[in-house]
Order: sequence, then C-alpha cells, then structure tokens
Amino acid sequence: MTLIKLTTDTIGQGTLPCIDLKNPNSPELFTYNRDWLLDRFEEGMVIIKLDTPKDAFIEYVPAEFAWKPIYAPGYTFINHVYVADDEPEQWLKSELLQIAETDNSTSYGMVIVLENEDFNQDRDFYLQRGYLEHAHIPGFTMLVKKFKMEVPVPSFALPIAEKTNPLNPHGITISYADQSAFVNYYIHEMKVIFEDMGFNVELQRVHTPEEARESGSPYGTFGVFMDGHFLTHKLLNKHGIEELIGSLDLNEMYPEFKYLIAS
Repeated sequence: MTLIKLTTDTIGQGTLPCIDLKNPNSPELFTYNRDWLLDRFEEGMVIIKLDTPKDAFIEYVPAEFAWKPIYAPGYTFINHVYVADDEPEQWLKSELLQIAETDNSTSYGMVIVLENEDFNQDRDFYLQRGYLEHAHIPGFTMLVKKFKMEVPVPSFALPIAEKTNPLNPHGITISYADQSAFVNYYIHEMKVIFEDMGFNVELQRVHTPEEARESGSPYGTFGVFMDGHFLTHKLLNKHGIEELIGSLDLNEMYPEFKYLIAS
C-alpha cells in the first residue's frame, strides 16, 4: 500500500475534500482553500493519504496549533480520519491511525475531539485502540491516548467564552476561519437569512489557532452567537435557522425583557 504525504510540493496529487457527506455531488465546494493548507503546513500539519480506490486520509498537527478549544501542549491533535464509504471492519481507518501514532511516537500522545454523534458511532473503534474517553463539553467528547504516563493531561478551553458586543445588542455574531469556498458560501447565506429575520449580523474572522481556541465555539473554526450566547457550530439553511431560533427560550436568555415569546 502506497502512502502519499501531502506537502506544499505534493498537494496537487488529488483533491482533499472538506468532508460533508450530505452533499456528495458538489466536490468542488468541499476542497480546502489552497492558501489555508499552505499556512497549516507551516504550522506542522501533516496529511497522509492511502493510495487506494476509495478516498482515505488522516490529518494531524501539533496540538499547540490545533484550531480547536483545547489545551494539549506536547500532544498531537487529529483533525480528521476519513475513509469514503467506510467498510464495517474499518481496517483502512485503523491503518491510518497506526501511521499517525508511529509518526508521532515521541510526542506525549494523541488527542481527538469528536461530535457526540460520531463518538457514539465509533466508540468501540477508538476504545479498542487505546483511546480513553477523557473530557466533555456540550455536544463533544475528547479522546486521549497517552504515550507517556507522567505528562500533563489535555483539557478543553473552558468556560466557553461570551462574545457579547455592546455595539450590536441582541445581534448575531458569526465567527469563522477561511477554510473553504463551501464554508464561506454558507456564512454569507446565513448572514442574509439572519438579516431578513431582523437581526444585525457581524462576521468575525478567526485568524490563528489561539483565536480559534478562545473563540467561544466548541468547534473552533465556526460558531454562531446571539448576544454572547453560543447557538450552533453547524452550517444551516433557512429552515435550519428558523428551527434554531424557534427553539430558543428568549425569555430565559434575556430576562431584562418581558414576554419576548407569547405564553
């Protein structure tokens, strides 16, 4: 099996999708911005693809440069482990994980943060390979595999920060990193939808891993906030946004106002 290590020189050897399995018919939208990738390589990011009929790759980086709300100096952070149409036995995924662990055997260990839905699906896969369920924030689980016992343990960057903007009271703030055309398209679509609903919308670009860590979003590179209250890390269409706003208890979020929602 051939390994392809993507670098600034080999990035042209096939595309690397910014994965969204719900939209498989528009792969051009899910490719990372080239400049984004080049900057991440300078931070120590490694992407290894397997030369197999189905797409299979792993992406990892020194945890100090992870664009996630974590503190894990000395560890290696896994951004993605992806196999298209993942087979039930998960042997390609296991091979990718082993490659990354071998490549980072001198680090403190490996860290990965999964959405709870993904963790529940892959719990046995990771636990069987020595990853321990280490910490939680709403919607996300951190897994850790330590290579050295007497080292600091990773943690989430808590509490999730407030992003209140006194110049935009009760407005919407969208924080984002310039990762892909797909993300940028949805951000501006969401901005228009929120504005049509009567909200003032501010876009805040996240420029560094440190800013992502302190962004207030459990996802790091994307978050939507209403007057400092974190709402979601998901890219939503009009229906999704209407459902999200309709589900909020605005009386609880804004006790200074009475009867925002009719009882």
